[in-house]
Amino acid sequence: MTDVITTERLVLRPLTDADGETVITALNDFDVVKWLATPPYPFTKADLRLKNQDGSSRWPELAAIETGGQMVGIVSGQPHLGYWVQRDHWGQGIATEAAGAMTRHIFATSNVTSVLSGYFVGNTASAKILQKLGFTETGRGMRQCVSRGEDLPHVDLVLHRARWEADQ
Repeated sequence: MTDVITTERLVLRPLTDADGETVITALNDFDVVKWLATPPYPFTKADLRLKNQDGSSRWPELAAIETGGQMVGIVSGQPHLGYWVQRDHWGQGIATEAAGAMTRHIFATSNVTSVLSGYFVGNTASAKILQKLGFTETGRGMRQCVSRGEDLPHVDLVLHRARWEADQ
């Protein structure tokens, strides 16, 4: 992500090399990574690699979530809305605020008609966040969870632009 998005408490900004240690530490907390589809566990510096050989971002769709000058998580908006927040910042509404800001940004700066997301069954925190944002279920299936090394039941969701606009 190249834009900077601000909310009352948060700054969503491009990832920098300085974020690397925070990402590695957070993704080595199994309680964080067990709900994410793609990061391995344990998560190493080799897994992070923020830049491609040409200097471009390896993860252009990701934005750091910063509060009080501290990076506390990541949010992604394309092609799929996803997020994580460090455990010591859970329960503060940060994921809800970041996901909402990213969704607003997507609809305000693009002509997409819908945003996709989802969660592994059992991740009640994400289920509540996505429900608050207006996402609706489109199906269920199995999806690989790399950190657990197995396929898990997954709920697929969508938020259509018309629904989002009506809720604003």
